[in-house]
Amino acid sequence: MAKVTGPLFSIEARGKIADAMVFFPWKGRNIVREWKAPSNPQTGAQGDRRIMLGGLGRAGGPVAKTSLYAEYARAVTPSGQTWLSELVRYMMVTYFDTSAHFTDHDTEEGAHGAHADFGVRAQEVGLAHFNLAYKAMATQFTWSHQLYCIAKYGCDMYIKDNLKFATAPYTKALATWVDSDIVLLLADFAVI
Repeated sequence: MAKVTGPLFSIEARGKIADAMVFFPWKGRNIVREWKAPSNPQTGAQGDRRIMLGGLGRAGGPVAKTSLYAEYARAVTPSGQTWLSELVRYMMVTYFDTSAHFTDHDTEEGAHGAHADFGVRAQEVGLAHFNLAYKAMATQFTWSHQLYCIAKYGCDMYIKDNLKFATAPYTKALATWVDSDIVLLLADFAVI
């Protein structure tokens, strides 16, 4: 049922009338539009994108807001965005533009010499595998892959602008990282 108020000759309505119209305020205006039933088809392609977006969003969870990593990331983030939204955008555009490229990136992380170390350290900071039953691709977003993405972003930002992320371990090629480099990464997650 819609709620209508009318103080001093101005009328505001909120809510739905049957399955026909919806009334709501938006940007200071009173709007009415046709009611559309929400849909969530849960297609395989939709599941793949949600795996990628959701896993990247979760990857930033262990990073404290006032950490060194967050400070570095904010320095490369365009104004009006959060560092995590920029990281997600960058990874989606650069590495995860298709499900096949996500799988390739997952394979790259799985073949890394410190793959097991990425997994152990990811668990230590509370990352968890992310999966959806309705995805089309065979792989899930593992905790080690999430931590690897955080590391890769730092290294990529250093390569892009040598003044950003200009400390160890980001100045070292990610392919050569060992456990001690991952420990340095996790140290940058802590509150400063």
